[in-house]
Amino acid sequence: MQQNLPEQNYYQEDEIDLKQLFRSLADRKRFIFGFTGLVTALAIAYALSIPPTYKASISFLSPSTSSVLQLNKIKLTSETSETSETSETIYRKFLNKVMSSQFQRKIFDENNYLAKLNPENKPIKNLDSLIGGFTKSITIESNKEKKGEKSNYEKPITISLEGNDSTVISNFLNDLANIADTETVSEFLAIIQQKIDIRLEEISKQRGLLLARTKQDRLSKIERIKIEDKQKISEITDQIERLRVKAKQDRLNKIQVLIDSAKMAKSLGIIDNNFKNISNSKEVNTQLSVAVGDNQKLPKWYLYGEGALLQEISILQNRENDDAYVSEIVNLKNKLSAINSNQILKTLESRKDDSPFVAEINKLDIEAIKLRSFNPSATGINAMQLNQHAYPTETPIKPKKILIVAVAFIAGFILSIFLVFIMNAFRKEEDKVVA
Repeated sequence: MQQNLPEQNYYQEDEIDLKQLFRSLADRKRFIFGFTGLVTALAIAYALSIPPTYKASISFLSPSTSSVLQLNKIKLTSETSETSETSETIYRKFLNKVMSSQFQRKIFDENNYLAKLNPENKPIKNLDSLIGGFTKSITIESNKEKKGEKSNYEKPITISLEGNDSTVISNFLNDLANIADTETVSEFLAIIQQKIDIRLEEISKQRGLLLARTKQDRLSKIERIKIEDKQKISEITDQIERLRVKAKQDRLNKIQVLIDSAKMAKSLGIIDNNFKNISNSKEVNTQLSVAVGDNQKLPKWYLYGEGALLQEISILQNRENDDAYVSEIVNLKNKLSAINSNQILKTLESRKDDSPFVAEINKLDIEAIKLRSFNPSATGINAMQLNQHAYPTETPIKPKKILIVAVAFIAGFILSIFLVFIMNAFRKEEDKVVA
């Protein structure tokens, strides 16, 4: 029985202390309620003083197949090995531009967002800090399912921005996306136009080289033809001269023979021809062969007589040129005339433009016409497909005013109780000192 007394007294003391504790809290209830109310009021004032923060989002998909085909429509050469643009490369360039701080600053400045954020035109100490604070909350939603995996561009990508004016941030996101899309397409088209200009310059150089080479080949051919013709003319001229010498010698020999025959006819008294004494036949023998002795032809002096022979001698002696009487000379002169009027040579010399005669130049000209006819246009081409516009929201994402007030209320209430405990502890110490 005596052993249970201390334990009973301990419980009694605890019970007394607990009752005293609740009694002290009840005595300090005005303080507790007042302190809790003050903290809550301060929290309400603080929550009301914080400007609301809104969040706007815009999402898009990778560019359409038609846009990709349009950007790959032109082929610079039939043998080109350059890589074509893909949906991924176009989309990645667009996203890089959107997330570029320089591009964001450009959109901010060119669309006068400073005036929209500062309508009262208050003095701004650090403009860069203001713009950086506005754009630093721009975030892009990762579309990677797991770390290390490649981005899946088939899923929508969302870009978000936080700010105090929901209309301003939503308009900024829309401008950012639309202008980035336009400039990305323009950059691709500019690259295409640059490639076209470079290729046209290459075609011009290739064409010039081909024309220069073709002209040189033509001039070389002309020179070869001239040399060959000169050689032929020299050979033919030599042949004609030899034939002329031979013809003249033959004519002189014939004159001598006729002179001898004329002398014979004169010595025999045969002045006129004897054709009428040979034959009265209607049939004329052009060779006029008569059997005399051992089947010999009648001599010319007998047939023609001195008068005819002297006349023939005179004709032969007065002949200035034997060319007409030598068929080989006539043929050679015809050849010489053909060489002097060489139509191939004249055609080559009179040609002003060699391009129609070079197949490679014709191909290059056709390619150049196709390239010049291609007019890069942004119509119907996009670097992305808009999935969702950015719209102003009425509900801010922060501050969470109710949460702030609730936390402040609970914290104030707990703190007030803790202060009551402290005040009671100091009060007991003072009572002990007084006793």
